[in-house]
Amino acid sequence: MSEPAEFIPLFPHAEQLDVGVLYINQQVMALDLIIRDAAYSYELAIEYLSENRFNPNNFKSIRSELNLLFNWAWFVKRCSIADVDRVLLRKFVDFCNQPPLHLVTHASYPFFIEDRQHKTLAPNPKWQPFVLRDGTRYVRKTATLKAQLSLLSGFFLFLSDMEYCDKNPAAVLLRRLNVNNTHVIESPDEEKALSELQWKSVWQQVNHLGTTQPEKHQRTRLLFALLYLLYPRVSEIAARPGYTPMMSSFIKHRSGQWVFKIPRSKGGKSRMIPCPDELMVCLMDYRRYLGLSDLPEPDERVPLFVRHKAGTHGREAGILNAQLGIEAIRSIVRTVFDTTADVLENSAPHEAHELREFSVHSLRHTGITTSIAAGTPLQVVMKNAGHADLSTLSVYISTDIQQQAKSTVTRAL
Repeated sequence: MSEPAEFIPLFPHAEQLDVGVLYINQQVMALDLIIRDAAYSYELAIEYLSENRFNPNNFKSIRSELNLLFNWAWFVKRCSIADVDRVLLRKFVDFCNQPPLHLVTHASYPFFIEDRQHKTLAPNPKWQPFVLRDGTRYVRKTATLKAQLSLLSGFFLFLSDMEYCDKNPAAVLLRRLNVNNTHVIESPDEEKALSELQWKSVWQQVNHLGTTQPEKHQRTRLLFALLYLLYPRVSEIAARPGYTPMMSSFIKHRSGQWVFKIPRSKGGKSRMIPCPDELMVCLMDYRRYLGLSDLPEPDERVPLFVRHKAGTHGREAGILNAQLGIEAIRSIVRTVFDTTADVLENSAPHEAHELREFSVHSLRHTGITTSIAAGTPLQVVMKNAGHADLSTLSVYISTDIQQQAKSTVTRAL
């Protein structure tokens, strides 16, 4: 009977990617003699990690998943990364969901220990790839599994770009993931994003209001389109001390793509978010109603969302041509949610009740969740959302209750 496979740290710290670690280099050279393309696939993985080296949290997440995949392929299956198809990756997922006990530890330890005298790194004997956090048995949530597959999907896409493989098994598994083919637990958290019915009803209501009361709700239509399609924080599109978003926040990039610039976000960093065509149509409709040109000019000083009534307090009391504040935006969203809930009350009372409990942040959550579900790479969603690392997105990769219901086998009483 063969000995159980031991896993080792295979990928160095970001600052050591260019030179590598001696024991890892020796291990890869030895594996290259028995596993096809071991050295070349490892070289590609190092190159992919190098592309993500300047975001420490992303680097750590990607390195962890690549370390698992390469260890499993090389030491458990004795196969090349090029051989990993949908069937093999399914086995890898099952392995990660129920790992061997000798690969599970009760605490998280660093990959390496340093020999300061010789200035070399060695594998940390306490390190193991799986960490038991609740003290009973190792389990993974669906969100964790989806995050893993999303990260690996990015790597397989890179391998395809490098013409090393022509398939993306992680993307296929991610699309086909359901409660019947996965040994994981579900998160008990309540829903934070609007359902498909809720969002469609809200958008229909917004368009109805924009048509019947354009003097008030052309602005509402742009607001909801912006919150859903670009999913900014409400503080990033509202007036606040030191910042007033303007129409000129929409900028035409030299590539021809329109972007929305947020100069300062929660993490203190600025970002530019590409604008879909649907959003630009809403922007042009609103600007035409205001008597402006279709598209903003550079340095245009028109507020993004112009008040309909003059301010009643603060520095902008009595001023009409000013940007909406956070509370005003929350009030608009609350009003639309409530009027939509009124429409849904008879046909979908539970959806209506839930909609009344949602907030403006629910639109951000809905935008991120649907963007991930549509297949947008996590790195792109992270940049658009202004998150500092990929792990933050795990809260948005929630279980689809409708999919869960469809996948449940009906039984007779």
